[in-house]
Amino acid sequence: MKNPNTFESSELSKGISTLLLCKDCQNTFDFQKLMFKCSSCNGELEYVFEGTYNGRHEDRNDLWKNFALIPLADPGNIVSLNVGNSEVIELPELSKFVNGATVFLKMDSHKNPTGTFKDREASIIFSRCNELDLDNVVFYSTGNTGRAYTHYAAELGLTSYFFMPKYCQYKNTFTIKKNKNNFIILVDDEYPKVGPYAKKFAQANGLNIIAPLHERTECYATIAYEQFQEMPDCDYFVQTIASGMGPIGFLRGHKNLVKFGLEKSTDIPRIICVQSRETNAMYRAYHAGLTSMPEGWVGQLPEDLFEPTLNSTNPVNNYPDLFATLQEGNGIITDVGPEEVNEVSSYFVEVLKERGIEYRSDLEKSVLIGFAGLIRLSNEGQFRPGERIMLLSTGRGDAFSQTLITPDAIIKPDSQDPVVLKQQLDRLWESSGRQ
Repeated sequence: MKNPNTFESSELSKGISTLLLCKDCQNTFDFQKLMFKCSSCNGELEYVFEGTYNGRHEDRNDLWKNFALIPLADPGNIVSLNVGNSEVIELPELSKFVNGATVFLKMDSHKNPTGTFKDREASIIFSRCNELDLDNVVFYSTGNTGRAYTHYAAELGLTSYFFMPKYCQYKNTFTIKKNKNNFIILVDDEYPKVGPYAKKFAQANGLNIIAPLHERTECYATIAYEQFQEMPDCDYFVQTIASGMGPIGFLRGHKNLVKFGLEKSTDIPRIICVQSRETNAMYRAYHAGLTSMPEGWVGQLPEDLFEPTLNSTNPVNNYPDLFATLQEGNGIITDVGPEEVNEVSSYFVEVLKERGIEYRSDLEKSVLIGFAGLIRLSNEGQFRPGERIMLLSTGRGDAFSQTLITPDAIIKPDSQDPVVLKQQLDRLWESSGRQ
């Protein structure tokens, strides 16, 4: 599966060992296989790095400069596409909105190949696929994750199946690479039905569903490593969240830095999570004092969501880890509604435009939601002059295409047989000459 975007093993080296640890029974496993749960007790897994590490990073302009703290054994399996190590820009014009604090924007939306921070995840997950010889992969999302995965699968020449809700098709612009064996299937139903059908499709056809939550969360530790290297004097890290994997991974990254003696726990920035009020299940649970989220807590969502990307099926599973993250780091979670976002969005976009930075708010409003959340917290008395705030620009930037990718199938999950769907997609590929 090697391609021109991989790197020879001699270019990077790793002086620490990596293993998978069950958080419940404490059993450890070789990380060189894909595992979703502990094989002994079905408990949750996490990566553990052992050995010594002096903080030296490679001379690279991507997230793989921190290869030593990424769960990959052989750097020859890296698939980068120049992802990560995004620029941090200062926006002093925004200080008046946050009690004189200074806002910095980390530009994942413009550095990463598909225009969102989900490319970090795709790069590491598909480097893992490269290492583990995984092909015929199945995944689902409301847009950004699946687009990034499709792009990286195409780069490696893998066969992939991306299931996304039909109402999110407006996000699927022609700004990603897609081969004839990278299938995009629109699901004409509510999002909670998409994941179960994708898993059913994978199981019925002997395919590989990706990716385990502990794998995905680890990808966002790379943001912590870069913040530590680029802006160590950071008081707050801010991200708009759907299911909280970013902040969970961010704290994990800092805990690794503390473990290896590279920083003190008191130097870790406070984490601020912002949710859209329409999809604010984690905000409601946290402020209700819940340590876990009951089934059904998410509730029925509006059909016409202000930001559909933030409709996730993972809040129930991820919430205990997010709760622990906020508790451990004295974190904050807030929410904002569409009216609060619309009130400030034009000014925020104009500030970027004056720097020659185009932001596609018609495709993604997450960073605008995050900024509106900062204003809400400021109005509640948070922040002081001189404090430094890093806001992650999650996506989408520089996506100028208005043309939508034609889906390979549109299905009703309650009636579409998964084996028959696979046969239909196979015939579609055959008719194209399997290019």
